[in-house]
Amino acid sequence: MIAKPTLYQELSNRLAELIRSGTFSAGDRFPSVRRTSVEHRVSITTVMEAYRRLEDEGLIEARPRSGYYVKPPVLSESSFPQTPKSIRRPIEISSSSILDTVMSAVADPNVVPFGAAVPGSDIIPTAKLASISNSVIRRYGAESFSQTFPPGRRELRVALSRRLLSAGLKASPDEIITTQGATEAVLLSLLATCKAGDLVAIETPTFFGLLSIVQSLGLKVIELPVDPRDGVVIEALKLALSSHKIKACLLQPNYQNPIGSVMNIDAKKRLAALAEEHNFTIIEDDLYGDLAHDGHRPPSLACFGKNVIHCGAISKTITPGLRVGWMVPGKYYDAIHELKTIRCPSSSTTSELIIAEFLEAGGYDSHLRRVRRLYATQCAKMRQAVIEHFPDTCRVNQPAGGFVLWVEMEPAFNSERFAALAFEQGISLVPGSLFSPSCGLKNCFRLSCGFAFDERTMKAISTLGELAKQVSSEE
Repeated sequence: MIAKPTLYQELSNRLAELIRSGTFSAGDRFPSVRRTSVEHRVSITTVMEAYRRLEDEGLIEARPRSGYYVKPPVLSESSFPQTPKSIRRPIEISSSSILDTVMSAVADPNVVPFGAAVPGSDIIPTAKLASISNSVIRRYGAESFSQTFPPGRRELRVALSRRLLSAGLKASPDEIITTQGATEAVLLSLLATCKAGDLVAIETPTFFGLLSIVQSLGLKVIELPVDPRDGVVIEALKLALSSHKIKACLLQPNYQNPIGSVMNIDAKKRLAALAEEHNFTIIEDDLYGDLAHDGHRPPSLACFGKNVIHCGAISKTITPGLRVGWMVPGKYYDAIHELKTIRCPSSSTTSELIIAEFLEAGGYDSHLRRVRRLYATQCAKMRQAVIEHFPDTCRVNQPAGGFVLWVEMEPAFNSERFAALAFEQGISLVPGSLFSPSCGLKNCFRLSCGFAFDERTMKAISTLGELAKQVSSEE
């Protein structure tokens, strides 16, 4: 005799069917426990049991102080982007002619901004920042319009010291130097640790802005492949160290741009130990660390070793326009303080005071909860749309943080041609060649999910899907 399903099993089966039939899509907020209790005329205890079952089946997930959300389907190995092949020889960085076109499209308000890895206008806490700005100017008067010299406003360094505890990083205010964004922090780190002609290990793929900095300093690079889930392949670094003298390793361990990977704690420990064993410096670009979709911020690499310079900024979490960044230089503090004083001695006092107050009393934690939820939802919806509209051969990452998607097409696909066609249709994206020191990865491209997923966005994805089929047919 077959046992009759319990009430919570019947409810979970009905809800699971709603998810599978598309009533609720990946990234959608699921009805609250109380609402489901009322709508289905069952007890809250029954709903909780049903929701636990749906969680066990991988259909929904609970997010702190936010409720339940529909999880994206688990990727099969064949649908996940592949780890790039390792290139074991040092190379000079090549430049792609399409970079200027990409940057121009990013700045055009009439273009659908899949190429812009920046927060959309709905993400930026405009009202709160305006209120704090007015308060700062009233309180500090003319001082708020003066220059700030290294190491930066103490108010900001105190606020950062407290915030960095969430990343496991214990840095006093006197161990922090503020910068004009993360770009300056990375530049100063490279200047302090390398000279022209030195060899720097760098991820592939990696953010093209980092490649531009390295190229401008006359440094050579050796590429380290990045696993879409676990981050930089440490075995590739060990192999490179066996035959090359590497001075620095520049990487993004948390929600890497563009592939979305995050290194686990064991890998971070191994990497930090390698840096001390082989006497090279890790330059950690931790721009996306606060943007964990599940609310659990991964630790900074700097927690695990002394040969790490931690760099960060508020450009992805609050706003890029105020140009506020920071670094914890560790043993390079004096050298970087001197470099900062010589090369770019002043920063915006107003910007630093605004961000100091926002971090301390402006509701940053509440803001983070909101944007994490938005980014998680937007990534899930856009990823699902790509899967539906692009050729079946495409592979798409499933980031657990940040807001960028990495799409891999068949090997012969020309993403630069694809990007050019997209620009003609008023859609920006970034071809994979810009993320590779050797201009490889031409069958890949990056899409930003940093702005609202709406009807215009959906139409643009549909258009890109048709263009992708066109480019695939030209091979």
